[in-house]
Amino acid sequence: MTAAGKPTIAANVAGRVRGLRANSLAALVMLLVEYGLGMWTNLYAKLPAADQGKGTFVAFGDAVAHGPVGLALHALLGTLLIVTAASVVVRAALIRHAPLIVVGCVALLAILAAWLSGAKFVGDAANGASFGMALATGVAIVGYAAILFIAVPTPGRSATASRT
Repeated sequence: MTAAGKPTIAANVAGRVRGLRANSLAALVMLLVEYGLGMWTNLYAKLPAADQGKGTFVAFGDAVAHGPVGLALHALLGTLLIVTAASVVVRAALIRHAPLIVVGCVALLAILAAWLSGAKFVGDAANGASFGMALATGVAIVGYAAILFIAVPTPGRSATASRT
């Protein structure tokens, strides 16, 4: 705090880093839940035969509206993860720390790839799409775990020192 009672630049940066870490932890937990829902859906849920051969977005809509509960939850959580991942990228950009921005973007792209693979899986039940979801989810998990280690709030550092 300055003498006028306003937060210093270093305090602002530290607060933003804490926000990014909380957002990344939330994404990590959501991804682990999503991973479990995906395994359950793959092993136990019966995909509606009517969804076979449908396009990506139509298959997603039908999965949410007409699919088994586990599949609908999986699809909705995956969509919420896209919003969460975009939030991580915005928070990293506000900190202006290039490695955090890059890792956040890679994790966002991985989540988008998993979402598209999932919608493709509902449409054609291809093993490759299922593998793509799992692989992309793993990449995103590693990304958010990395952010938790890279983004360490350090009081007393200025905004320019945090841009390394």
